[in-house]
Amino acid sequence: MNQLQGPNFERVTISSFDIDGTHLYIPIPEECNGDTQTADSKVEALDCDSTYDVRDPSYFLIKYLLKSTFRYAAIGNELEVGRVRIEADLLKVDLLRPKIFKTNFSQDDFIGFYFSILKDDECTYIASINDKEKTDKYLIIPKSIEEIKELKFEGASWLFAVSGYAEVTKPYRRFITPITNNHILSIMVSIGGFDFGSVELEQELVAEADQYILDFIKSIRIDYSPETLAEIQRVRGDVTA
Repeated sequence: MNQLQGPNFERVTISSFDIDGTHLYIPIPEECNGDTQTADSKVEALDCDSTYDVRDPSYFLIKYLLKSTFRYAAIGNELEVGRVRIEADLLKVDLLRPKIFKTNFSQDDFIGFYFSILKDDECTYIASINDKEKTDKYLIIPKSIEEIKELKFEGASWLFAVSGYAEVTKPYRRFITPITNNHILSIMVSIGGFDFGSVELEQELVAEADQYILDFIKSIRIDYSPETLAEIQRVRGDVTA
């Protein structure tokens, strides 16, 4: 039985982005417009560093696309009990590929690439904690490639994992999918609240929120450029990609 009421996805504003001929459509409930920020709809000059908002040479070049917050209340009550923060970013892979990495569109390569991102995150967490007992107790991160989940929605193949340092905040959810052979779409999801009452109730509410997050990811539409679609079909041997 559902315990949460949140944004109405039957009344949405579609945020669209043209990324080198690949068109991305993200539905945002109209009631969340005040909590939503978006970049310009056409993302140009993907090879130019000035296009990106984050240009840290030790990390990805990142172009912010969209940020929004979905707020949830208990059914029958207007008071907010939790929120889901969404951040959609375009990441330039560039020179941060593992040496064995060949293409974004090979599933084996892409899973290996995602795992390398998570291992970098793990090193960052451990360096900031500097306490093995706390690291073992609170660090949540996939320990193997097999723990990364693959989700296929509307022709797009997403990879998904949960990671974070649970003593500080709830672990975040990150969904990634290739947009070009040198760029990935990252949907970072963080959950806040849902922590009143018992531990069991909190787990139930977060599990319900997780289902709403999956429904949101399913609702994102990607229309690949002809060139990208041809590359997907060539690499995967999938004429229905």
